[in-house]
Amino acid sequence: MTQQQSVGSADQRSRKETLSILLGAAFLMATASIGPGFLTQTAVFTSQLKASFAFAIVVSIIINLVVQLNVWRILAVSEMRAQDVANKVFPGLGYLIAFLT
Repeated sequence: MTQQQSVGSADQRSRKETLSILLGAAFLMATASIGPGFLTQTAVFTSQLKASFAFAIVVSIIINLVVQLNVWRILAVSEMRAQDVANKVFPGLGYLIAFLT
């Protein structure tokens, strides 16, 4: 194998890893946004509970936004998949999260 071939395969691996990280982060963000999305679709409860329910929705969306921004920041800085970051924090946690997802 020549040096050019090994450099080409290293570039390809880097692209695959980057794509894997981005897909993992996007999937994690999509699954985490299901809760507030469901809340915003419940117009019946909003009409019955008015401001108190609207406040709960706004708080839920703000909390979700903060959490998602932190998840994206951690994944971008670490340049690792979410499962791998979770495994470093607590061994086995990444596999549990992947299974539950």
